[in-house]
Amino acid sequence: IGPKMPDRFAAVHASAAAPADGSSPVTLRNTIFTCMLGGKDTMYDRYKLIQSFQQEVALLRGDRTDLYPVTVSIIADHGHPGLPDRDKIAEMYPAVRNPVPRELAWRLTDGVIRDFFWLRAPTPNPGMELRVACRDNRLTATVTTNVPTAAILLDARLVDFAKPVVLELNGGTSKHRLRPSLRTLCETLQRRGDPELAFTAELPLPLPAPSPRPQRH
Repeated sequence: IGPKMPDRFAAVHASAAAPADGSSPVTLRNTIFTCMLGGKDTMYDRYKLIQSFQQEVALLRGDRTDLYPVTVSIIADHGHPGLPDRDKIAEMYPAVRNPVPRELAWRLTDGVIRDFFWLRAPTPNPGMELRVACRDNRLTATVTTNVPTAAILLDARLVDFAKPVVLELNGGTSKHRLRPSLRTLCETLQRRGDPELAFTAELPLPLPAPSPRPQRH
């Protein structure tokens, strides 16, 4: 659940856990995430899966220290139960959720989750990916070609509505004048059930229509 819905948590710890099929650390760019596994916990390929997960985190983080606050702990000569991670709850208490981080990376892994922080994909499918940054009223977005429709949700925490919002999407640039909308606020609040994940403006991304599939004769 943590990698799929990190916008719901300030911090997550997974005990004796390995990522489920399709789960990806890409979404953990801004969320504290720790997991612990025994080195002898090989059932269901847990050990192999957590090693791959750890390697992918390192690649995503690169040389930066301000993103992917993810820690993987592998306890050698230990099996599945009784891991020494009872103190993790106390460690997570000081964490505070940030519902509007300035940079987002969202790799979709199912057809269920449609909202992610301040992004929305009404028709989600596994394999879609969106990377968006918001700074100084400028939105920079890179979206894979298999995303048919998507939108950016905004409010005064992210942009100044008195100024135009510049959208740079896959290299193309456009300007937009946005106004706060009570209707949008109510719709997002009803959909998310979380005041901190409710927004007052929605900017649909001008994505090209997907190419029709060739007809078989």
